[in-house]
Amino acid sequence: MSGDRLGLLSLRLDAAYCLVLGGAVAALAPSWAPALGVPVPVVAGIGVAVVVWAAAVAWMAARLRLRVALRTVMVANVVAAAAVAAFSATTAGVLVLLAVLAVAADVGLFAGSQAVALRRLGAAPGGASAQSPGPAV
Repeated sequence: MSGDRLGLLSLRLDAAYCLVLGGAVAALAPSWAPALGVPVPVVAGIGVAVVVWAAAVAWMAARLRLRVALRTVMVANVVAAAAVAAFSATTAGVLVLLAVLAVAADVGLFAGSQAVALRRLGAAPGGASAQSPGPAV
């Protein structure tokens, strides 16, 4: 798969994942907050922030140069994976810990796919298509 295609696919899947995950976290905040030991508004706010991030990722995929979008989202994913993994160390209960670590792993995998796409873009002859904005999401 070409770097362009892999990059756009990774960004689109990342945006869709964030939309679904953020919506679920916001909707289920009253149920999840006690298990996480965090106030309901904080959990709901995190869910809403993830939905807003999903919109930002979709916008970047459609409007920014692919390399810029991939780098930005990849760095954010690395930071998010580290933050989620660190948060999991403070959660009460094994099932909650495993669920939070699974999210960290998912986000880390998105960062990995974006790194692979960036590497493939760098190997593309001339890299001309890597500088063009991606199609609308």
